[in-house]
Amino acid sequence: MTSVPPPSGNGAREGIADAVLRVLAARGTDALSVRNVAAEAGVSVGAVQHHFPTRAKLIVGAMDAVNDRFRVRLGAALTGVVSPQTRLEIFCHELAALGPNGRDDAVVWTAFASRAATDPEVGSIHEREWARIEDAVFTLLTDAYPRADIEQDDAAVVLAVLDGIAVARGSEGDGRMPPERGRRLIAAVLGRFDGHS
Repeated sequence: MTSVPPPSGNGAREGIADAVLRVLAARGTDALSVRNVAAEAGVSVGAVQHHFPTRAKLIVGAMDAVNDRFRVRLGAALTGVVSPQTRLEIFCHELAALGPNGRDDAVVWTAFASRAATDPEVGSIHEREWARIEDAVFTLLTDAYPRADIEQDDAAVVLAVLDGIAVARGSEGDGRMPPERGRRLIAAVLGRFDGHS
């Protein structure tokens, strides 16, 4: 086998991160290795190690790719949407992994959250991102239900529900948590604010 030189630039890094996503989604964290990612990406082990020198960096890279995909999907879904309640619902559906690629994203999210429990570097990123997302949910709730006297704990509850749905989507797929059930649960949680809108 001929050696593939380490790719350069952001495109190469993104291609390898996409390969990490595919390995995680198809085979889980036990199969996540530099060698498996290299084979999936069609590059050398050295090329993978150049961009992601550790297993933790592989997981962080996959999470970055998931976040990038999330932002692109969310931006496209929110284009032209004026209603604050509809904007909130779209955000919730995306975060709960209810879209076509949702299960793959949820698998990566679960691996990332699990790694955060034992790896201080990943834990710090997780904590920072989670606080940022909770603030976004708080803002969306406040915009959607301006008379509901929204508190930060309201955003935390909504986010906990979304996280639970996403974890169920990642671990069980359409078994216990098909997208339509996830949407019903989100509607029920958001419905508690309806009387104040």
